[in-house]
Amino acid sequence: MKIIIVGAGIGGLEAARLLAYAGAEVFVVEKAADAAHMRCDVTDDVDPSIFDRCGLPVPHGSFPKRDWTFVAPGGGVREMHEAAPDISVNRRELDRMLVIGAEKAGAEIVWGVECEGAIVEDGRVVGVKVDGEEAYADLVIDSAGMNSALKASLPGEMKITVHEDDEKFAVFRAFLKRNEGAEEPRYSDKVYLKHLGEKGISWVIRRGDADDVLIGAVGGLNIGDMNKRLEALRADDAGIGAKYEHGQTFFNIPVRFPATRAIAPGYAALGDAAYLTIPMLGSGIASALISAHLLAECVAPNHTCGDDALGVTSIEDLWKYQVLLYKTFAEHCGVDVMKRGVLSLDDATLDLILTSDVLTNEEACALAKGRTLSLGVGDLLSKAIKAGRHAFKLLPVAAILRRAKKAISVAENIPKEFDAAAVDAWERKLNKIVRGER
Repeated sequence: MKIIIVGAGIGGLEAARLLAYAGAEVFVVEKAADAAHMRCDVTDDVDPSIFDRCGLPVPHGSFPKRDWTFVAPGGGVREMHEAAPDISVNRRELDRMLVIGAEKAGAEIVWGVECEGAIVEDGRVVGVKVDGEEAYADLVIDSAGMNSALKASLPGEMKITVHEDDEKFAVFRAFLKRNEGAEEPRYSDKVYLKHLGEKGISWVIRRGDADDVLIGAVGGLNIGDMNKRLEALRADDAGIGAKYEHGQTFFNIPVRFPATRAIAPGYAALGDAAYLTIPMLGSGIASALISAHLLAECVAPNHTCGDDALGVTSIEDLWKYQVLLYKTFAEHCGVDVMKRGVLSLDDATLDLILTSDVLTNEEACALAKGRTLSLGVGDLLSKAIKAGRHAFKLLPVAAILRRAKKAISVAENIPKEFDAAAVDAWERKLNKIVRGER
């Protein structure tokens, strides 16, 4: 079985390793010149158990994530103390490890080439156009991120999920040298929710003698707003310097529920291309790795050539992968509902939730990790009592939680077998609930 993977993303490289070990002929095409140029030198937080789950070592240089402090729109703070903190992983080291693993398994990575689109014949993806050349395969795997040119080239009748403008998180991130002698702030690791009224976050996290600074907004981020928020961060912490240590980059992250159509005949998407980040956070390392294993589980046992290979990559067979995605990541639909709900709440309500004892530390940590809250009538009554005369502010919160629970239920009830009419109906119902459409 011949497989082409477009993009040396985390999911793509892990899929290359698994499928090559299974006996498939695997080629990865990546526009970056080499592994060192794929991504900037940043860190991302991830549950360390994902590496055991995938049979991978923890990347060298990883370290425990520190406690964060959330800053509410009104300026109040909430300190977070996680019982089992994530680890911060250097992306460049993770990339290096995954490249070595894929190549050791027998996958071939072709650097410095760009996919220009899919080759489609008789309603099936049969290959890709790369730097003006045509390359054919039994299966094309999309690991090119949320703005995949491969995905964009697919015909509309394949119904592959594409994101809306308000489902991307535009981010500026940089590591800035600390100003020597500056007064230390009371809290060194802060996340600002709806910073300066924007639908997004900013953060400042101490990394030795530098600060990891992120400024992000749902939908888009212009230079003027970015600089305004950066200066606001400096006003809150005089130690944030002007000298860039590294980073200084803009990128987009999907912050939406998983693609309801991540497959088509001869095509499958994983990682960010399938919108598998946690919608509240944009964190996607664990999801990308898991999606690679789910896809391999569906494809690897059948790594044969000829008609059998074509059967394995039919829409009916690849639907098994789509079902596994939704059985695994159904909670992301509820998290998306909560994300949209939080961004719609007024500042006073957010201040109440974040800075009072309405939420326990465990509940606040669950939200910070991108988990849904499942609260019964008794829990809500208790929180209403704690809120006192502000209890009415919790009514929209209760409605958000109910919708989140319903979204998860609908997501889990994805049709087990591919039937066009049933899939269309399920997809419409889920879109309506998550997006709050009437």
